[in-house]
Amino acid sequence: MTIWRADETLRASIVIDGKVLRAVLFDMDGVVTDTAKVHLAAWRRLFHYLTERGEVGDVELSDNDYRRYIDGKARAQGLQSYLTSRDVVLPLGNSEGSPNAVTITDLLGRKNTYFLEELGRHRVEVIVPTVRWIQQLRSAGVHTAIVSASRNAKFVLDSAHLANLFDIRCDGIDAAKRGLAGKPNPDTYLEAAARLSVPPSECVVIEDATAGIRAANSGGFGLSIGLGPAENVADLIGSGADFVVSDVSEIDYHFVTSASAEGDNDDAACELCTDGADPSWSLEYRGLSPDTAGLRETLLTQGNGYFATRGALPESHDDGVHYPGTYIAGCYNRLTSEAAGRSRDDESAVNIPDWTVFTVAGPDGQWLGSGSHLIDHHHEEFDLRCGTVRRETTFRDITGRVTRIRQQRFVSMDDPHLAAICTTIIPENWDGTVHVRSGINAAVSNNNVPDYSLLANHHLTVISAEAVDHERVSTTVETSTSHIRVSQCERLRVRFDDGSTPQHTRRVDVSENSVAQLVTYTATSGQPVVFEKTMSLFTSRDHAIAEPDHAAREHAIDAADHRELFRRHCIAWELLWHKFAITLGSDVTTSLAANVQLVHALQTLSAHTIDLDVGVPARGLHGEAYRGHVFWDELFVTPILTLRLPELTRSLLLYRSRRLRQAKSNAGKTGHDGALFPWQSGSDGREETPTALFNPRSKRWMPDNSRRQHHVNLAVAYNVWHYWQTTTDLEFLRNHAVELLVENARFWISRADYDATDDRYDVRGIMGPDEFHDGYPGRPGEGIDNNTYVNIMTEWSLMRALDAVEILGRTSRSITEDLEVTESELAAWDKMSRRLRLTFLPNGLLAQFEGFDTLKELDWADYRSRYLDIGRLDLILEAEGDSTVHYKASKQADLLMLLYVFSAEELTDLIARLGYHFDPSSIPSMIDYYLSRTTHGSTLSRIAHTWVLVRGNRSQSWDMLRSALASDLSDSQHGRTREGIHLAAMAGAIDILERCYTGLDFRDDVVWLHPQLPIELSELAFTIYYRGHRLQIQCTHSSVTVSSETKDAAPIELSIDGSSHIVLPGSSVTVSAQ
Repeated sequence: MTIWRADETLRASIVIDGKVLRAVLFDMDGVVTDTAKVHLAAWRRLFHYLTERGEVGDVELSDNDYRRYIDGKARAQGLQSYLTSRDVVLPLGNSEGSPNAVTITDLLGRKNTYFLEELGRHRVEVIVPTVRWIQQLRSAGVHTAIVSASRNAKFVLDSAHLANLFDIRCDGIDAAKRGLAGKPNPDTYLEAAARLSVPPSECVVIEDATAGIRAANSGGFGLSIGLGPAENVADLIGSGADFVVSDVSEIDYHFVTSASAEGDNDDAACELCTDGADPSWSLEYRGLSPDTAGLRETLLTQGNGYFATRGALPESHDDGVHYPGTYIAGCYNRLTSEAAGRSRDDESAVNIPDWTVFTVAGPDGQWLGSGSHLIDHHHEEFDLRCGTVRRETTFRDITGRVTRIRQQRFVSMDDPHLAAICTTIIPENWDGTVHVRSGINAAVSNNNVPDYSLLANHHLTVISAEAVDHERVSTTVETSTSHIRVSQCERLRVRFDDGSTPQHTRRVDVSENSVAQLVTYTATSGQPVVFEKTMSLFTSRDHAIAEPDHAAREHAIDAADHRELFRRHCIAWELLWHKFAITLGSDVTTSLAANVQLVHALQTLSAHTIDLDVGVPARGLHGEAYRGHVFWDELFVTPILTLRLPELTRSLLLYRSRRLRQAKSNAGKTGHDGALFPWQSGSDGREETPTALFNPRSKRWMPDNSRRQHHVNLAVAYNVWHYWQTTTDLEFLRNHAVELLVENARFWISRADYDATDDRYDVRGIMGPDEFHDGYPGRPGEGIDNNTYVNIMTEWSLMRALDAVEILGRTSRSITEDLEVTESELAAWDKMSRRLRLTFLPNGLLAQFEGFDTLKELDWADYRSRYLDIGRLDLILEAEGDSTVHYKASKQADLLMLLYVFSAEELTDLIARLGYHFDPSSIPSMIDYYLSRTTHGSTLSRIAHTWVLVRGNRSQSWDMLRSALASDLSDSQHGRTREGIHLAAMAGAIDILERCYTGLDFRDDVVWLHPQLPIELSELAFTIYYRGHRLQIQCTHSSVTVSSETKDAAPIELSIDGSSHIVLPGSSVTVSAQ
């Protein structure tokens, strides 16, 4: 069985001197490389030069003085320290001083020149035991970093071929850029730890200099180890080294792998260990690790499209490690905060009361999960087929009593207002009293995202928390400004396996913010007792209720027992899989990852979402990142929905249509016509994008100008048109789509400037999908001009507005009258759709935007060697006092997004329509150019690039898809998945498998297929719904089969690799693969 272990997604740790440490930070000179001799020679040449000048006394340098005053310190600091010890005072000078002047500045330059000359005469020597140990650390997966005061660290490491042994490098250049003080100040070590995302307390520092040891101690690092000969031991210990070794081979250590997580061992009595679950449908975690708790809780989230609950263990609470959370689709609240000296309003998806509370205590009264018990075994399994999480844990107390807990939990896909936890308690080797506490905790806030910790986060007012009857308790809360009431009712029943009821007592514990049932009974060793907890949930926004409290209470008492609820829940999932299941002829890990993506997409957006007024939350219903807002993500999500649940896509598009009035207001406020949808949308469609974001690297607020991403309008238009193309839903086109398309066209015609000289339209002050460029050098935040993606998508959207008006003109003359569309307006759209400006690079490739060619090239190798992950290069550069607006560097696909939304043929035609020549043979060069300048700081980046690579480099495309499939499973953004899934990346990965690798498209009333399966994928099969047909599509490397499983529908036209076919209801077409 394939097990996804609890900390498989993290690197290993190392245990030294009884401490568990996750990273090793190395000084360079004297620890990794033996350049100390070269430095010493350069310093001696410098001081010999000073002595020969005769302007100062004898300042010759001894070995002891070098170690005492210079070693380990920044160049300027070391020079000043030594000269001060000799009572020598020299003027500072400046960087343009005369080469003959004796100033500090010119001496520093001369010292560097001497050093490079000395280095050129001698090969860089490496300290072999250290290098071998680093190689072992790397093989085990332990983080490593170089922290050096030298400005030549990169040159030295490259010369010694050691650069690839370190995740990051923090050197003298970094210190100067960031204004970091040199050793013995801990700044550079703290910076390295921050870049690794590892707390200093979990890092070990290896140093040969007393200044470095003092830096490690003052920085609160977990361990400091001195490295040096016997004569240096006293100084190193005196500076605070935990211990000193002559070389690193003397360090006593061992590695901690995933198998060392608490409770990660085999247990023959564990049902999950022995049930033989299908590994492609079972996401499993063994053991408990605090480092991965948040990630696990996100990936074990269960939902039904109406609400979702994070997979925190029922005995846990918000303690900085665990984070229980439940979120209702569309439940927002607005709070005001003070940040960076300004008042700001933020609307957020609300974490509602925690209904999962359930814990157990034995005779000693110590609650399981409180830290008072050892965990002998822990195993969790997410059964993806039926959306159910099972858990089995054995706890051992200090007297040796062992208690086994088995739980099954689900959020009902059958009934959107219900969820349940069934807990079986088995005392394995003892008799005695058992206490159970089960209830609802309303003392909750929004604490899931550390970046928001400085902002207001308490959204709820408790209206009631009380007992209802002998088995029910309930809470009602209200959001503070949106005034949404949320009521939850728990029903708790207790039984033996045979259904009989054990003798027990109950009492209710009520506080201001919580209510719980306390059940006590006498347990017999080996005898299971079962607790069935059922929770009902209603809000004041729900239909067909008088008020939520009454509805929740009645629904809880009327709900079936756990077995029946579970049966219905499984049937609902079975029906979903009948529509959405995908068969992959690939390895188990890829199949599992694909099924995980589908489950989380369907838990966020399901048939229960259709009746709600909600959009596509970028981070699912799984956490609080992006405050639950709606971006442009439906562009990546709706394709997999439209082909199975078109009414769900319709509902998500209606979310936009209902906010069209607010979008018109948004456009008016910016001085434009038509409608402008916000980059971040919440309850009512106003712009929710914050004006500042917190940079955890610099601890500063930095401007957020992403509300200039008006291309969200184009995503709405794209989604509207493709829904129409797939469904031919004329009612939707007439009543909703045409107005959305028309108002989008009006916005762009007013947004553009007409250049009569060139007869071209310019779109200025915009942002494309790449968020690194919100302006030009010297003009950040003002937007960029003529973004190619924006301009071509605008062209396409204008054409679609014209098409929609023409189509409806055949059936309804009132459309143009209702929308007041004039002939001159139609002519203007047509002209602009032919005369938008595109710009090109000197090499002939399309430019991402006007002026892109004038930007500087980034030293990619340097930044990748200094930082573990440069995905958020914008945050890195801001912390260095620089900005991404200066560089040819993109966060994600921008221009290449055109090859995601259009085929090469469509793109060529669109460019030709604008009057430009475009050679499609340049596409591979265009992909290489922009891909090599992309940091993939967004999970969507790999989705788009996987798509564009498939025709030219299937192997690279497959590798990138595998990375995309694993982005949340492996927490590729280093802790961000704990804040919520990346829904668009998950749905987009499935869309790549289904549409990209098969070439599936819908154009001109034809279903097109042009399969390009990667060699790693032997088969691909799935079902879609198209114009009344249920089509089963199966692709292999040898053939393509399309079968209609419908009895009554109009024939449809199918094109497979250019050959045309008519598909009749109940018929099948098979074509040999080309």
